[in-house]
Amino acid sequence: MNVFRGIRWKIVSTYIFAILITLSVLGHYLTGWTESFFVDTLKSDLLVESRLVGRMALPMIAGHPEQLDHLAKSASSALGRRITIIRSDGFVLGDSHHDFRTMESHKDRPEFQQALKSGSGYFIRKSATIKSPFLYVATNISDGTRTLAVARVAESLYQVDHMKSVIAHVFLLTTLLAIALAIMVSYTLAIPFAQRILAMNAAAWRYARGEFSINLRVPDKPRDEVDELAVALNSMSSEIRSMMDQLAQEKNLLETILARTDDGLVVVDKDGKIRMVNPAAERLLGTSFNQIEGKTVIEGTFSHDLSELTTRVLRTQSPATLEVELSSPEEAHLNVYVASLERSGGHFGAMIVMHDLSETRRIDSIRQDFVANVSHELRTPLASIRAMAETIAVRGRKDPDAAQRFAERIMTEADRLTALSEDLLDLAKIEAGLSIVRQDKFPLSEVVDRVSGEFEALCDKKGITLSSSIPPDINVTGDHDAVYQILVNLVDNAMKYTPQGGKVIISATSNGDRVDVKVSDTGIGIPAGDSSRVFERFYRVDKARSRDSGGTGLGLSIVKHLVEAHGGRVTVDSTPGLGTTFTFNLLVSP
Repeated sequence: MNVFRGIRWKIVSTYIFAILITLSVLGHYLTGWTESFFVDTLKSDLLVESRLVGRMALPMIAGHPEQLDHLAKSASSALGRRITIIRSDGFVLGDSHHDFRTMESHKDRPEFQQALKSGSGYFIRKSATIKSPFLYVATNISDGTRTLAVARVAESLYQVDHMKSVIAHVFLLTTLLAIALAIMVSYTLAIPFAQRILAMNAAAWRYARGEFSINLRVPDKPRDEVDELAVALNSMSSEIRSMMDQLAQEKNLLETILARTDDGLVVVDKDGKIRMVNPAAERLLGTSFNQIEGKTVIEGTFSHDLSELTTRVLRTQSPATLEVELSSPEEAHLNVYVASLERSGGHFGAMIVMHDLSETRRIDSIRQDFVANVSHELRTPLASIRAMAETIAVRGRKDPDAAQRFAERIMTEADRLTALSEDLLDLAKIEAGLSIVRQDKFPLSEVVDRVSGEFEALCDKKGITLSSSIPPDINVTGDHDAVYQILVNLVDNAMKYTPQGGKVIISATSNGDRVDVKVSDTGIGIPAGDSSRVFERFYRVDKARSRDSGGTGLGLSIVKHLVEAHGGRVTVDSTPGLGTTFTFNLLVSP
């Protein structure tokens, strides 16, 4: 900052300006007064002297006019003035400083004309002959009836000009001295004042940057307006700090609410441009606020329905709701509510609230599929049982062998219904949390050997090789019976979809504090589109093959819930025509 623009120099310049104006006015007044005083005094003296010269010249005008030039020179020598005697027609009869015979007519001289009219006159001008400022005073010379001539006495104003110059120099020196003294005094007086102002200025700039923790030093009893201003700034800082803290708390609360809410919130201005998006909306729209800020709704969401709904609300300023489907970044069902936003300046824009219905729709779809699958699974064996029972009732006595065969089929279908009901009950208990998962410590190989023995006969019958490679030192923590059920379901599923001559392998590898258990087969595999659905209840990749093998369609769903009850997760990796691998993990026993 330029120091000459500071408040100290403004105070100093104010003092200097005041002194300059004061001394200039005073000097001008004194100079004029001095000139007027000296001129008036000189004018009075010259008036007396001109009358004296006129009385002396009166006798000579009538009798001896040639003596008037001598009189003028004699009087000039005695008085020290320039004396001129002028005839009434302006002709010069005598002059103390010049040859009167060569002088021009003086009839146009102002002092001469005034003397003829009123008896006396004066004028200040440069002498045409002497070339110097003079005061001319003239009086008429009269014989009582008429004016015969004019006696004029003149004196140079050099002394007056000199006196004025002296006064001007004195005032100049006085002014310079006063200015120097004013600079020292005012600057000294301005330093503490300026320091207080600069401290307030620095505090104000820190307030502007949001630093409200500072306070200006103020005496216990404020002395002047500057101290009162400091008190006001301190009070303002305290009030603003309190308001900022309150606003920060409210802002943090609002941001927390917006960040934690599951509903997506989007704020648009009156032109339909996006101005705010919360994290839930970013997740639903598959974008970020930086990418869509300032864009229209159609540009940011690619949804014509949402854009049209927002445009209608902005136009009518009436709230509206609509169910919208988004296809990007993934398919989603949203219940959208749009309401107009108002503020003190008028209509601001609109707020879009997006409630995700995707999970609800998915659950509804699963529930519908479940009901349909249960009905289908129950209807098929019940229809078979009814048909075979009717056949036995009609032909049982005539064909005992057929009756025996159909009775065995009825028992098989009854076993299917029993297995289905048991699986449904097990699944319901697991999902409801009624199935207690114990935390036993046991060798994993023990359970695997038990499962291998369970399927030994079936493997021989189907010509499938079942092998296991479980390190004997791997001990796990979990429910022994639940782990057995998981492995039974996975191996049973592998046996169903593995053709004769295929292989089923059970293996395990340590992975930190967990062990990854894998059940692999060389069966038909699972298409890529079905991998994400194999754990759904009653979902079958090959429905005909699974029914022929007696499956209920609930095994993998039970596996998923039992693994999750142990705090683990189950995944599937499959290549159609090459085989499938199911992997689940368990806690390693310490």
